[in-house]
Amino acid sequence: MFNLKVLITFICLISICCSFVSSQNILSSSQNILSRDILSQNTSQNQDISTQDISFIYEEPINGLKFYNTYTFSLEGSFSIWMILEDEDPACILPHLHLRFIDKTGKIKYMDFNYTLPAEAICPFNMEILPLAYNHIIIVYVKSNNGIKGKYGKIINYSNESINEIYLGNANGSVRFSISGKELISIEKPDKEGIAIWRLFSISDITRGKVIEHKNVEFHAPNLLSYTLVDSLSFSLTDGGFGFMYILKYDETKGSSVMRDPNLQYWRVYTSFLRVGADSPMAPFLVYQTTEKLNNLTIKLCTVTYNAEGYVCIMALNNTIINKKNNKSQTEVNYYQLRFLSTGAIVRLNIVSNPTNNTNIDLISLNYGGFLLQHSHNSVMNYYLLDDDGNYMQSQGSFGPEFIHFNMFRINNTIFGIKKQSNNKLEFLLKSLPRLNNHSTEYNCPIIETTKPAINEVIDPLIKEIMIKYTIPVKLSTANVSIFQLSDDPDKPDLLRQTFSGDYKLCTVGHDNYTVHIPIFESTFSQPNSSYYVLVENNFVISQERDEPLIGIKEKLWMLSTRPLKAAQHSDSITGILRLNEEGSLKFLQANHSIFFMNMIQEISKIIPVNKQRLATSGRWMYDPTSPKKILLSFNINEAKDDNTVEPNTQTIFENLNTLIKQKRFTALSFNEYTSLIDESAPFIMTKDYFKEFYPLIIIFIAGLVVLIVLYILARIKNPKGKNFAIFETCFIIQDIAVDLVFILLKVKNTPHLIIPAKIFFILPIVINILLAINIFVSEMATNPSFSKWVSKSLTLSSICTLLSAIDIQILNTFSSDLFGLKIFSAPLTKKSQKIMLWGSIISIFIEDVPQFIIQWLYYNSVITYDLIPTLALASGGLVIGNKLITRSYHALLRWSHRRDKVKEFIKRGHLSAASIRSIRSNVEN
Repeated sequence: MFNLKVLITFICLISICCSFVSSQNILSSSQNILSRDILSQNTSQNQDISTQDISFIYEEPINGLKFYNTYTFSLEGSFSIWMILEDEDPACILPHLHLRFIDKTGKIKYMDFNYTLPAEAICPFNMEILPLAYNHIIIVYVKSNNGIKGKYGKIINYSNESINEIYLGNANGSVRFSISGKELISIEKPDKEGIAIWRLFSISDITRGKVIEHKNVEFHAPNLLSYTLVDSLSFSLTDGGFGFMYILKYDETKGSSVMRDPNLQYWRVYTSFLRVGADSPMAPFLVYQTTEKLNNLTIKLCTVTYNAEGYVCIMALNNTIINKKNNKSQTEVNYYQLRFLSTGAIVRLNIVSNPTNNTNIDLISLNYGGFLLQHSHNSVMNYYLLDDDGNYMQSQGSFGPEFIHFNMFRINNTIFGIKKQSNNKLEFLLKSLPRLNNHSTEYNCPIIETTKPAINEVIDPLIKEIMIKYTIPVKLSTANVSIFQLSDDPDKPDLLRQTFSGDYKLCTVGHDNYTVHIPIFESTFSQPNSSYYVLVENNFVISQERDEPLIGIKEKLWMLSTRPLKAAQHSDSITGILRLNEEGSLKFLQANHSIFFMNMIQEISKIIPVNKQRLATSGRWMYDPTSPKKILLSFNINEAKDDNTVEPNTQTIFENLNTLIKQKRFTALSFNEYTSLIDESAPFIMTKDYFKEFYPLIIIFIAGLVVLIVLYILARIKNPKGKNFAIFETCFIIQDIAVDLVFILLKVKNTPHLIIPAKIFFILPIVINILLAINIFVSEMATNPSFSKWVSKSLTLSSICTLLSAIDIQILNTFSSDLFGLKIFSAPLTKKSQKIMLWGSIISIFIEDVPQFIIQWLYYNSVITYDLIPTLALASGGLVIGNKLITRSYHALLRWSHRRDKVKEFIKRGHLSAASIRSIRSNVEN
């Protein structure tokens, strides 16, 4: 379908017009572009203004569509062709819209809308198209609502989907976008009192149709007591705001009837600025005035300059000149350029050359200095180049009478014309204009000299800073410098990696006053083999000399790429905690926890970026002990399933996430619904699970205790009457109650739902043990004289014994164990008391040990940071239960064995009746 000549022609076209760089996409997607000859002319500046002309043909696939207009989109470096279906009425069109977008790669997107537009918008034709970010446009048109005409805007994406419709104001208003593309303003035509309503809209999330009316305020033309408002216009400011210009004429009907004051200013021009974020415009300041009684004063254009001289307006002064010789009058129109700063200070006012000597001319301010003057004569469009002072440079060009439409890529000084449509074909001719200021043309910013790294450079992901060197001394200002990772899907926004303004004191200006150093976070270029770009907003820096905002670098110009991922060292799965701020903690408590965790993982995985399967959560959360109003959440970073993949290891992901949280205000975390709730003052911390970390040591510890228990049992079997081993059980019980007490005092508060159960099953056994101990002491004192004698000799020890029995009633065994042969450990207890202690110990298993073990297990599954104290409490509780079950089983077995031996002994002595045997068994049991 294409020959080699066609392909080469279109590649040249794209590279000159819009910095088109992808020849492969051109080959695959430019199916309707045909070509004529490439006109390559190396002419001198004194002959033709063009240094290289390129011609190509666009063929429309739908029969019957007629060319209407073109739009050039400086934000995207692309342009569109608007095709229409003509109506019988030449002032009307049929109610359908057909747009053809040609992007940087040469790919054509066809937009044929399947819905009709309002009748007021198409007959008579009253509609315009403005570009938005991320492959969206807004169609501005007039529509009646309850009989009242208003101006509306319909937001549409490149997939022909209607996103939203917004009311913009009165039908006679004008609509303008800010330079940044983030705000839109609609200004109604002023009334007789010089009052006009302006509406400011912010574009917060264009992909969701979020165009929000931010302000609705009136502006009042100044000094209307003596002057009449003749005209007004708006223009965009470098920093993203808007300027308003008022043209006032002296009203002689309001003035004095006395003799004319020679110093009276008949014409005045005021300017006011609406700064970004301001609620109202600044007070108007006077930028021009004249005593000449001009016929008319008009403003042809107002735009920003690109050499730190603020703003330039072209004024047309219409005056009547009387020839004194023949007393004849003639009309004379002179053009002036008016340059002024943001402070209102005038930089220059000088006449602009008009080599055509014609009053009907158009002037365009060029990005790289100078002006382009256009004039149509005898169906031929001639254009001339003027320098910054408005002087004609003896350079000119023209488009012949066969051309019916003209437009310009101001971003790179290219003008193009379109010939009259022939069947379904449109022929384009592009002419490149010489640049008066040829600094850094690849950045489309004449005040930038170089950058480091350079455009399209392959960088180290661990780069610490990037640099921009300007052609003039600069100071840091309030706008942002941002780094984005290029999205794989052209219909989705690119991923923000970091952003901050110049006045955040993260950036620095070098000692030369020309170089800006921008620090880079470790997480910024973390994705290997990926494409990034640096976006430098207007007003990121200002000129040192005049404090004027300077233009920046638009998106997808300063492109960078990272090297492929090297084989990374394997890293096991990691568990870490992050903290929510107070707002996030409150939302978490009010929300479904599972959904909250899921949404948080979804957003974090996109921001890192990493496959969301690498992130998981156990759903654990807890209050932060250091900040009780804030919540801690637990997340797991899973190891890569295949070490041979290009995915980063868990340690790299952990470090990137930690950096993102530390620098939250400067990263995409701040711009998402859930990640914005993270508390940046608390870093992402890797947690230590002592139960898992010291698992081998805990197993060894438990095994050692089991061995001691077995030895204890064997020793008791070998020497049933020996009681020295009771001290072992007592010490074990004391350390268990100590660990439980520390846990309740220090740790259980981390899990509010376990506080009450933990306290109940700690206090209840103590109360029961004290009651059992008192019962034993009272019973023994009443029926056991030997015990009464022991108590009388050891009153202090008796009270201590009673108190310690609150821990576990079985501790009383220690005071009757004859330990080390000491008398204080020789309390004579009856079989009945020992039986009470045995059953009390068994009961404590179910009202103390088992509940506390369950509480410890619930705590382990409820908290994020599981440290040494609850780990010991869990292990100790399990061992106590095991010890009691084993020892109590041993006691039961021993008593049964002892009873059997007694019965056998009585049988050997003689034959006994069944009643006697039952009596013996009863005595043995007691």
